[in-house]
Amino acid sequence: MQNYGEQIAKASLEIKSIKLSPDDPFTWASGYRMPIYNDNRMLLGDYNHRMLVTNAFKDLIEAENISFDYIAGTSTAGIAPATSVANHYKVPLLIIQDGVPYVFEQPFEVDSRKNASIVASTCPWAIPFGVTLANERQVPFVYVRQKKKAHGLKQQIEGITNRGQTAVLINYHRGDDYADKAVEALGEQGVIVKELISENISDIVRPSDINGKKVPYIEDLISTGESSAKEVKAARDHGAICNNCLSIFSYELDKAAEAFGSLDPECKAESSLTYNMLLDFAKKTGYLNNEQVEVLQNWRADPFNWGEKHGFPMDEKK
Repeated sequence: MQNYGEQIAKASLEIKSIKLSPDDPFTWASGYRMPIYNDNRMLLGDYNHRMLVTNAFKDLIEAENISFDYIAGTSTAGIAPATSVANHYKVPLLIIQDGVPYVFEQPFEVDSRKNASIVASTCPWAIPFGVTLANERQVPFVYVRQKKKAHGLKQQIEGITNRGQTAVLINYHRGDDYADKAVEALGEQGVIVKELISENISDIVRPSDINGKKVPYIEDLISTGESSAKEVKAARDHGAICNNCLSIFSYELDKAAEAFGSLDPECKAESSLTYNMLLDFAKKTGYLNNEQVEVLQNWRADPFNWGEKHGFPMDEKK
């Protein structure tokens, strides 16, 4: 096995998709002060980073000898990396939306006639097609939400954009069509949409029977594990065999172990990069000193009381 964890750690720290700040903690959406911030969706902004993540998942799948009929992506952040994995193995992609399973059959083809420096998509239905096109062209990918998130950095665009970029915008939808809002959001970031591909795919992507199908889940981040465990349970409620959840990064919190362990049967959660692996890499490369590593290790032991103990009280306004 290659050490993909270190490679992802290096890339994440370089592009600041992972930020470590034990001396001036971040305020999470919950209001808790935490010394780490993670946004794996920034890894979508570079083709080589997407392939690094894909290869890391492939490595986990083969090391664990995981068999599958479909590859599932958690909504919404897990869909993009799950698409690249599904494309690699040439198997269908599964998305469970509002408790309903939808299967995307290969290939995820897009009839795009223009070249652009970036591929963008609306979400969630257009993400598989956007990622596929971006991978074929080896260009950056972003997806645009219908509106800004209410928490975190309150972003509407997930990924990395730069002023002056031109975009192919894919707007495959099932009823909710917000292409105009997506064009506007990209324009606010200085990205010019050269081509808009819009289509209602209700007849292409329909509710599906997944009973008896073997389905590992792809997740971008596991924190408390509650949302990931719910997705696993949702697949099982439809009869799927889902005993593995693989993520790009995990905080290795006890709550996550409890969430996956409470499932019957227990779901095995594995991550390409773990919190302890990240600290080891940061220490080895001089990104953090010994004292800072110790502070971050203390956070891992008691994350929800760490801020108060270190003089960083919870922001009650959150």
